[in-house]
Amino acid sequence: MFSRVAVRGGPRLAASLTTRAAPRTPTPGMKELQNALGEEATREAAATSTEIPVSVKPVKAGRAIRPHELSYSNRVLESTPYRKPSQVAPTTARAKSRDIFHQLSVNPLDLATNPLILSNFVTEMGQIRPRTQTQLTVKSQRRLGKAIRRARMMGVLPLLSKLPEASWRFK
Repeated sequence: MFSRVAVRGGPRLAASLTTRAAPRTPTPGMKELQNALGEEATREAAATSTEIPVSVKPVKAGRAIRPHELSYSNRVLESTPYRKPSQVAPTTARAKSRDIFHQLSVNPLDLATNPLILSNFVTEMGQIRPRTQTQLTVKSQRRLGKAIRRARMMGVLPLLSKLPEASWRFK
């Protein structure tokens, strides 16, 4: 491609531009360089911060290092300051131990006319809370949802909001 165009630097440069570079093989000192980079980053982070030292991502041996991988933001492993809530519903045994309806053997359908209890299982926007948040058994959650829908149809609970005075269980 470059052989037809006059390249400043002569035919050697034109030949080097047309040939593809051979894949890089790791040099014997590459592992030492990667280890030194990892140690240097940890020393710099510890020296510059007055807080707890941060952990640094390890550099993989035999892998080429790209320039953006050397930046501080890419090298530092940041831990999340809070624990994310579980997205999995509780097991049957755990749900039975936490389910107030199961413990008191109360049917949630009997509470369809009690807005103070039902509104605690509804979000601010009027959605029924999922089982991952309520920690109820499957049976109680189904019955609770049915009771909330009945209460909405009877006009006991508002359709698109929550009762303002009920806030004892979930926040």
